[in-house]
Amino acid sequence: MDKPSLTEAFKGAYAVFGVTKPFTPNSETAQGKNLVDACVANKVPLFVWSSLPSTQSLKPGTPISIPLMDEKAAVEEYIKEVGQPAVVFHTGSFVENLFTQGLLQTTGPGKWEIRYPIAPADKVQPFTYIEADLGPSVEAIIGHWEDASWQEKLTKEPILMCSYRLTGAEMAETLSKLTGKEVKYAVQIETIPEPRRSLYTWSLHNWDYYGPIPPQILLDLGVKFHTFEDFVHAKVAAYMSEKDSA
Repeated sequence: MDKPSLTEAFKGAYAVFGVTKPFTPNSETAQGKNLVDACVANKVPLFVWSSLPSTQSLKPGTPISIPLMDEKAAVEEYIKEVGQPAVVFHTGSFVENLFTQGLLQTTGPGKWEIRYPIAPADKVQPFTYIEADLGPSVEAIIGHWEDASWQEKLTKEPILMCSYRLTGAEMAETLSKLTGKEVKYAVQIETIPEPRRSLYTWSLHNWDYYGPIPPQILLDLGVKFHTFEDFVHAKVAAYMSEKDSA
């Protein structure tokens, strides 16, 4: 929220990746606009914006506004308004939420639950493996940005920066298969406080990404996307074993 410091930090930058923090006293729109303004002030050639679609774009006429989505989407409009060259990513649920949001919980030795807030076990969900796939995607865009034909393709519409689609039941089945532990998928909406509860409830019925995942345009740029199995091997299996042996 200190725009002068952002403007100073962006001096000489070729590209800036922008992501904002939700659920703070400062709206993500205000945070995002400051990032954009700092780019404009420095004539930064490329801004990569981590965003989400607005509720209206997914469900025209919806009476509900979800700040986590709509505040990010407002920055997309601002980017166009001020003419900042940009590529927009629409991410899915972060794979790492299993840890950062405490969604993977042990219920006893060798027994675990995936406690997703609202999505039932059979709902297909889009996921983004942030640690493995986001950086290489941004790097690939930077590497091709001076090619005018690629600029046109990359800025035509927001890119679904998602690694894979998966249901909760499939997640639990995969974890059980790869770790040898008993894993169940459980819905825990009653434990989720607002404003997250409204987001999850609304998205259950209205938030579906259409289009290929992983996105073909990033595959064409040479990005190698990872699977949930990759995440389990890299992070989850060792975490579960450590907790069970503690």
